[in-house]
Amino acid sequence: MKKYFAVLVVLVFTACSPATKITRSWSSPEKSTYGYNNMFVAVVLSDITLRQVIENDIQSKLQRVGVSSTVSNATIQPNFWTSTDLTKGAMVNVVKQSDKDAIMTISLIDVQNEQRYIPGHMMMGGPMMGPGAWGMGNFGGFWGMNHGMMMTPGHVVNDRKYFVEINVYDIASELLVWSAQSKTINPRSLEKASKEFAEIVLERMFEEGVIGS
Repeated sequence: MKKYFAVLVVLVFTACSPATKITRSWSSPEKSTYGYNNMFVAVVLSDITLRQVIENDIQSKLQRVGVSSTVSNATIQPNFWTSTDLTKGAMVNVVKQSDKDAIMTISLIDVQNEQRYIPGHMMMGGPMMGPGAWGMGNFGGFWGMNHGMMMTPGHVVNDRKYFVEINVYDIASELLVWSAQSKTINPRSLEKASKEFAEIVLERMFEEGVIGS
């Protein structure tokens, strides 16, 4: 029990309102009873820099909870993903050569732009306590007291939403044993979004018994 709690403490996300949330997850009864401790991590994106950042953050978090991992950017040539000769067999061979028991894939499935309206709000002044209070006995005092109660205008903001699918496959059976989808809204930066994504996803994987320690 102490070990379980210690791992959760390592993975806990401390920000008040994370930009990334898991919207759904599915777990197969065929997955390893004890969780996977030796994973191959592959972010399926053509952007090499983004792929490396996300994979390295996931690998770092896995290492902190005692899960060994190999990332695709350290073992696969950059042109591998865009090759017309890329087949399921080729990918499976790469993973099996790394001697892992599971492969974790991360892929961007959708990007949406959405506008929403933020209504204005009333700026309230202090309490009214009679005509002589707070300078209310003359127009200047009245205006100084009440102009702050006027409505501030509303405005439109643009939200950018990124939807990512995370899958885990058992190497021995090649079956999908866990799947989840995440949504990230208006990430502030690549570095922050990547670290947050890794923490949120791995915490859910640990809670659902996908990774062990």
